[in-house]
Amino acid sequence: MTDRGPHGLFEQLEWLGLALMWVVTLLRAPVAVRTPQQRPLWLAVGLASVAMTLQLPQVSSLAMAALDPHTVFLAKEIVGLLAATAVFAFISAIVGLRRTQLAILAAAVLTLTALVTLCVVSPPHTRHVVPSGPGQEESPDTYYWVVLLGYHLVANTACVAACWVCGRQVKNTSTRAGLLLFGTGIALSAVLMALSLVHVLSRDATIPHLFPAISGAEAAFMGAGAALPLLRGPWRTARDMTVMYRLHPLWRTLVRVTPEVTLTDPRSRAVDLLSAVRHSDLRLYRRAIEIRDGLLALEDYSPEGTLARAREHVRAARIADASVEAAVTACWAGTAVANKRLGTAASGRPSGLPQSGGGDMAEELDFLLHLARFFRSTLAASFLSAEEQRHRAAPTGQAS
Repeated sequence: MTDRGPHGLFEQLEWLGLALMWVVTLLRAPVAVRTPQQRPLWLAVGLASVAMTLQLPQVSSLAMAALDPHTVFLAKEIVGLLAATAVFAFISAIVGLRRTQLAILAAAVLTLTALVTLCVVSPPHTRHVVPSGPGQEESPDTYYWVVLLGYHLVANTACVAACWVCGRQVKNTSTRAGLLLFGTGIALSAVLMALSLVHVLSRDATIPHLFPAISGAEAAFMGAGAALPLLRGPWRTARDMTVMYRLHPLWRTLVRVTPEVTLTDPRSRAVDLLSAVRHSDLRLYRRAIEIRDGLLALEDYSPEGTLARAREHVRAARIADASVEAAVTACWAGTAVANKRLGTAASGRPSGLPQSGGGDMAEELDFLLHLARFFRSTLAASFLSAEEQRHRAAPTGQAS
């Protein structure tokens, strides 16, 4: 809409923001093809990327070298209007206002018709550029810009309100963050449209220098908001790998003394993690089962009374209530592993595996992480030392 010098303020930020939006658009394309529910967001971000790219002076110059300048400028504004409509329709669907989509499309058609009509009836012009100083007019008249910018301003303001209101109510963290980031980007777009209106009415030459910075920040926030769904998979994988990394010492110890619980030999931590990247969720699930199976296989190596002594040992250490069962299990497991390595099976009734853990996978993993931490702690080591001294002090045949 406005001529901008090659050294406009924060022009590099504008390029970086647009690069992020294009990366998101391209990465989301395969998902949008396979999943109809993802297509509205992809279309909205894609059209916004095209519209903002066409506003770059370098891109406009290339287009005008091949096409009629008037056609290029009008096409840019039509694409921008379609992008605003796509974003408006997408946000309305997200917040549950699907019935308003027909009204949004009708408003877009009316605005588009008005723009073309005003462009035709305006005085002769080649370019759609608002001059900042005196001289020959190079654009349609003021009504054209008021209609175009007014539509953008209304649509963006409504989108911002919907994103921020809905974003505070959504429970899912990534969805809430995505809506708030996307809404912030649209809010910056609304600021850009408001400043553009001020420029149309005042012709203040200082205003256009702010456009690249605002446009770049807008692209960055919108791209980040749209990118969050793409990050769910890598984030989940990174979280799973972190848990596996922390569980590896406990798992390796258990499967070495009870090799029957796993189909593969334990490997180094690095190799183990690298082999689990592709299906980290399944590998983590299997890891939790193998740890549990290993503990169950050690029951015959835990003499009766061991569990009670472990519980008393943990109580004396004043461990926080939330970690007591994990600490007890760690002490119990440490002595059972030592007995298994010595081939000392329990004489009489085994003490049994402590009944602890979680009701779902998240709670179970949380328990196992606490167990892994206590398993290599001084608490478990001191209990094992006490059990060994007790065994040595007991008369032959009465160590249990």
